[in-house]
Amino acid sequence: MNNPQLSEVEFGKPEETMPLYEMRKADRKSLVGLYFSQVLLYVGFLLILLNNLGILEPDSYFGAMNWLTIAVFSIGVIINFFSIPWLYLSSFKNFKNENDFWDKEIFWVLPLFFFGTFFLYESRVNNSFFFFIMSLLVIAIVHVFSSYCAYKIKQKHKHDLERHYQYSMSLKYLSAYYVLLVVLLIFHNPLQHMFTWIRTNI
Repeated sequence: MNNPQLSEVEFGKPEETMPLYEMRKADRKSLVGLYFSQVLLYVGFLLILLNNLGILEPDSYFGAMNWLTIAVFSIGVIINFFSIPWLYLSSFKNFKNENDFWDKEIFWVLPLFFFGTFFLYESRVNNSFFFFIMSLLVIAIVHVFSSYCAYKIKQKHKHDLERHYQYSMSLKYLSAYYVLLVVLLIFHNPLQHMFTWIRTNI
């Protein structure tokens, strides 16, 4: 007679593990969008690093007209025009669905912005400054739109002010950090100084 209390695991069948997107309560599109953006950032950074270490294009440098500069510039375009707006929209959707994965997406917007703007600004290819300015405009529009939508939701759901306050404050902090990073990039450019030091000292 079968014992109804025995589970399939007890019969030797391995327990099924929950997919990562279910464990984090995030849908696949949100995870893929975030991880794809992270990979772009890492690839762009590694290309420049390997170039300054003399491994890739040792006789040239990032900013000169070569395949590496074009590749990094293209990565910057994808990050600033597609990845960051996607993370904004995805995080807002997760926020509305009361999914805390929005916090992780918003967190990665800032480093993506920092490196994406650097990739565009320092590539020095034709029209790179135009793409740099336009990307700032696109991100600003998406940022303002997300902030406005968050404010409208806050007015409708005054019973959950703490969660809405966290999301709104995250966007406000991003606004301040954007200004600081752009000023830092234009007037000091610490990444360029770091890569120059690597090229000349290692």
